[in-house]
Amino acid sequence: MALGWPREQVLLIDEDLGRSGASAEGRPGFQRLVAEVGLDHIGIVLSLEISRLARSSRDWYQLLEVCALFSTLIADADGVYDPQTYNDRLLLGLNSHAA
Repeated sequence: MALGWPREQVLLIDEDLGRSGASAEGRPGFQRLVAEVGLDHIGIVLSLEISRLARSSRDWYQLLEVCALFSTLIADADGVYDPQTYNDRLLLGLNSHAA
């Protein structure tokens, strides 16, 4: 909202705080995120640190694929990425394993 989006257009998903990102299993927030992107309800995923969204490559690349299919951007403090473009997908893949 501080970036200018109206409150009704912002969906905060924080159910997974304090849970391991090793797998989407047991992470209802991550599963909800993937579902909302897949329903084309989300235009951009904002995260403080994208490497914290998923530790499992399988889960991370599933999210990237769904974001690419539905033209959903991904952003963190370092930048805004378009998973439809090769270079951004490469950076997202590298960034997800940085931490």
